[in-house]
Amino acid sequence: MDYRNPNLTVPQRAEDLIARMNLREKVAQLCCCTLPHPLDDAALDKLLRYGMGTVSYLNSALSGDQQQDVDTLQQVQAYLREHTRWGIPVLAHSEAIAGAQIPGATTFPQSLGMAATWQPDLARDIGSAVRAQLKSYGIYGAHSPLLDLGRDPRWGRVGETYGEAPLLTARMATAFIQGLQGRQEVMATAKHFLAYGNALGGRNGGQADCSERTLLDEYCLPFEAAIQEGGVMAVMNCYGTLNGEPVVTSYHLLTEILRDKLGFAGPVVSDYGSIERTCNWFGTAVSEMDAAVQALQAGMDVDQPSGTCFSHLVQAVEEGLVKESAVDQAVRRVLTLKFTLGLFENSAPQGDFAALTADPAVQQLSRTSAEKSMVLAKNDGILPLSDGCRIALVGPSADAKVVFFGGYSSVGTVNATSLDFNRSEFDQFRRMMLSIYTTQRREELREKGIVWEDAPTPAQEEQILAIVKENFARQDSYKVYHGQEEFMDRFYPGCKTVRQALKEAVEKDHVLYAPGCEIKRPLEGGIEAAVAAARQADVVVAVVGGRESMRSADATCGENKDNANIGLEEPQRALLRALFAVGKPVVTVLVDGRPLALTEEDAHSAAVLYGWLPGEQGGQAIVNVLLGKVNPGGKMPVTVLRHAGQIPLRHDLQPLFESRTAMAEYLDRPSNQPLYPFGHGLSYTSFAYSSLQVTPETPCGGNIQIRFQVKNTGAAAGDEVAQLYWHDCQGTLVRPMRQLGAFVRLTLQPGEERTVQVVLDSHQLAYHGADMQLAIQPGRREVMVGSSAADIRLEGSFTLTGPRLVVERRTFHPQITLF
Repeated sequence: MDYRNPNLTVPQRAEDLIARMNLREKVAQLCCCTLPHPLDDAALDKLLRYGMGTVSYLNSALSGDQQQDVDTLQQVQAYLREHTRWGIPVLAHSEAIAGAQIPGATTFPQSLGMAATWQPDLARDIGSAVRAQLKSYGIYGAHSPLLDLGRDPRWGRVGETYGEAPLLTARMATAFIQGLQGRQEVMATAKHFLAYGNALGGRNGGQADCSERTLLDEYCLPFEAAIQEGGVMAVMNCYGTLNGEPVVTSYHLLTEILRDKLGFAGPVVSDYGSIERTCNWFGTAVSEMDAAVQALQAGMDVDQPSGTCFSHLVQAVEEGLVKESAVDQAVRRVLTLKFTLGLFENSAPQGDFAALTADPAVQQLSRTSAEKSMVLAKNDGILPLSDGCRIALVGPSADAKVVFFGGYSSVGTVNATSLDFNRSEFDQFRRMMLSIYTTQRREELREKGIVWEDAPTPAQEEQILAIVKENFARQDSYKVYHGQEEFMDRFYPGCKTVRQALKEAVEKDHVLYAPGCEIKRPLEGGIEAAVAAARQADVVVAVVGGRESMRSADATCGENKDNANIGLEEPQRALLRALFAVGKPVVTVLVDGRPLALTEEDAHSAAVLYGWLPGEQGGQAIVNVLLGKVNPGGKMPVTVLRHAGQIPLRHDLQPLFESRTAMAEYLDRPSNQPLYPFGHGLSYTSFAYSSLQVTPETPCGGNIQIRFQVKNTGAAAGDEVAQLYWHDCQGTLVRPMRQLGAFVRLTLQPGEERTVQVVLDSHQLAYHGADMQLAIQPGRREVMVGSSAADIRLEGSFTLTGPRLVVERRTFHPQITLF
């Protein structure tokens, strides 16, 4: 059969196979499943009789017995080869933004921390390491990375983004995709298309309203870069609505923009349960079948995680509601992906998972990336800590490990247990599970006799919650671990808390520990004990922050955990106020998935260090920075605000929000001055900029050469992220006061000076004009070079000459050379 011939082209093989398949087999390729336990012959036959497109193989679906989990997936592949007509392999997918979502897989800083490194090459190396570990499990798909822009700190998922700037997001994500996919070995998925992080009020999956120009020039830019330069193999929709349309059923977004405008040709996969939301939540579809037809016709190809809606496509075709050719088009994209990945030739594991995770080079990559992600926001000279000083180590995160891991890390996705469920009255987890069951699993409840018309009664809700808890207990039964702490001990025994790493690095009696409080709750006598420790010490190190998690009772952010409080929780603020009153210097270390507004804390702290979500090496990395074994060089990937009223303050707003005018000021508090500007970050050394040279003019479509020098003027080796911004001084539209155009991270020895040359293709300056055509506009541009968006050291300009040039595509990555 031609589709089995690897010497034929992928399109030839795909067309041959589609011609052989019946409608049920085609629709099966557009569906997804989660494997049941136990996975016996009867279960396999029921689930996979006609084949299966994808399987959800996230950490929460795994037992923790690594060989068993690998064998289970291969059991599925063997069944498909031997017991289905065409032997089409399934594509197993996981998550990867903080490392492979597999128990024991190497963990790295989550995306916002990775963006704080401002080092795309590091992201590429991490992607390569993750690819190898996924392949060793037989997993050839990853639902990563996020290309959403993180511009609202209230949004619970901002820590999964690469920050607020389209260019920084594009460069970091594209590099990660290139590493993750390798030579088309693993599918990366760019998500969440489109403007997911722009929802009103920072509410997850909510309503977003955005002009077409802003969509194309800001929110689409990272996706366009991922498609055109990263070759990303899949795209995932977002949950919410955009300009009144559910994104999941929007032909305009999924076809006219994503495919026709941005040039994406691969499969679009649904975020979990998003298709059925059109009938369960939004009311734009009258049934699951109607939802399936709308999504398919809009450009959606795969229904995840269970094919709830797309399973109705067989009947929809038979009833004439949708043409079989529409199904064929989606199947063509899925099969093309599988052929491209080589799954028909080899869907088995490739590589030794244990050896890969034990590789010293990979462990060092985790440590290095964690260290480079640290951002020193303030330092009055207290850091690095002097030898022999007595340290009062306080704070709820000082002796905790789980705070280093994001909600989509392997640690963060450990299944909720029955005990976790009992504690969940402290947050929204029970309410979230009730919503999922009453919308996405209503048929299952109907089979159990729980039926309602408009809404379940309170008594029915109690029945449903009992079923949820029972299901958690059943899921727990096949795990080799029970609960997150046991998971940590088993799979990440080398992970150290800040307390553990600090006690190993300094004399034992020089560390006085008192937690002071929990993340969201006071401890009886906690503040008193912390104050007592502070009085005996020379310096206080307060490790504070939040917890990113979808399930944890003490979560302060995460998916479906949006938070109007963009500062520390009150028990921690009370702890710090008491410590400041002691009069000893306080070093505040923030471990969190969000850029918190530490306005009061900054004012009274001698130093402030942002640790983000650094992964398994986080504790050691923080201590290395505090003691000066590592010189911090990270920079803020977001604008850190003083208060929530400043939202959406960022570095690239229009002139109305700049200091040259007071027209946009609030009456009662600072509105235009952030706590820490975009790109800000200090070092234990200093840097000087000089000798800016800019090509004075070039025609639209030409290149601009920009050169400048950076010198380490301090006594220690260190890293500096040199940043280049530009501003359109004239045009037919109001343009941002500054846009990030280029950046490079330099490592310089004391006294060392390097020349940075940036060759900027003017296509990078293209934007959609009043006529909505992408064009390069003639006129003068200001160039600003410096250490942050607010710390500009050099200024110049250039002029684009000639007529306005309409272009098909912009560029994203300037050429940077160091001399």
